[in-house]
Amino acid sequence: MAAMMTPGSPVRLVPGPRRRSSNLVILLLVIIALLWSLVFHQNIGRGLHVTLDDIRDPLDAIVNNTLGFEKIFAISPAQRLDRRDAVVLASSATGFHVDFIDGLILDEDSAKELNDSKDSETVSVSRPHANAVQRIVADGIASALILEDDVDWDINLKMQLKGLALGSQQIPKINAPERNATTDSPYGDSWDVLWIGHCGMKCNSSSPVQVMPHDITAMPSRYLPPYLYDAPAGTGNNVRMTCIIEKAACSAAYAITYGASQKILAALTRLTDADNLDFPDLLSELCDNGSLECYSSYPSLVGRWKRGRREEYSSDNDQEAVDRQMSHSSGVMYSTLGNIEHILGGECTVRASIDDAIVPELNPDLFEVPHSFLQWTDKKGGHERAL
Repeated sequence: MAAMMTPGSPVRLVPGPRRRSSNLVILLLVIIALLWSLVFHQNIGRGLHVTLDDIRDPLDAIVNNTLGFEKIFAISPAQRLDRRDAVVLASSATGFHVDFIDGLILDEDSAKELNDSKDSETVSVSRPHANAVQRIVADGIASALILEDDVDWDINLKMQLKGLALGSQQIPKINAPERNATTDSPYGDSWDVLWIGHCGMKCNSSSPVQVMPHDITAMPSRYLPPYLYDAPAGTGNNVRMTCIIEKAACSAAYAITYGASQKILAALTRLTDADNLDFPDLLSELCDNGSLECYSSYPSLVGRWKRGRREEYSSDNDQEAVDRQMSHSSGVMYSTLGNIEHILGGECTVRASIDDAIVPELNPDLFEVPHSFLQWTDKKGGHERAL
């Protein structure tokens, strides 16, 4: 019942429930602002400045124009302008910058002058990789991604590398949970080598494994090119795994740190004239003997681009024979070079490289890092933890 008021009585305003709630909200916001201001000024007094870097996702560095490394190098003979064109085109479409290191094309006489005891093919393939390593050490480069010039990669490479970074950050913490990061690298501070382009790898038996059970960019095993090592246990269609590796084969793409480059260069200087070890074997050996801590992903993140051959065809040639001569990607689901016309044409979607892909057409803007978890075994048994 409303209160009775007589003329001359003082007016008494009683706030209703809604006004009281509004006042409480305002009071709460004021208290929060005061507390935040107090903490902020205390941090400044202690030299702990609050900046955008404090709230930025560390994985965001991977989307820069060097994919979170200091440099990206592509090894390519100066004569192979076609391959250089392809690397520049694909990297521009994906959003990163590549510098070239000259590869070698040796005739028999040149190879003989260089070293009579070494196979000319081994020299021409391996020496440019050694030159890239030498460049990293000479210039004091903190980390670099090294590509061969016939590679192709998924248009979603940056998101794939974010997924890899989650693994390379968290895997070493299983055995050393108190370990604190001491580097600005989005890939963590434990790695020496990130072997992202290979033709087979073998996980270290004691390594925790990062599993992405539903990665639509992981090429099913039946479509992969021949790998020199068996697939890790638990892999299957659209399953991706990351682990510390013992061995790997082929050097299509790998990232190395400055410290790793020094160790690789030291190993190269110890080779004798009788050694005929090619570069991927040397790098794999350093991973296997514990000199380097090496991480890799299965399937390989980087594949190959098979350039077509122009030939005259008679009417007797069937379509299958013609198709085999066309340029195509190998080991990559949403090929950058295979989709280059769609990308340059401004289309929103790209096409899968295989007919029975789970997602035949994909909008890369909608692709996110797939859910993943860690698996490992210790004296207490098997464990699993979501990332």
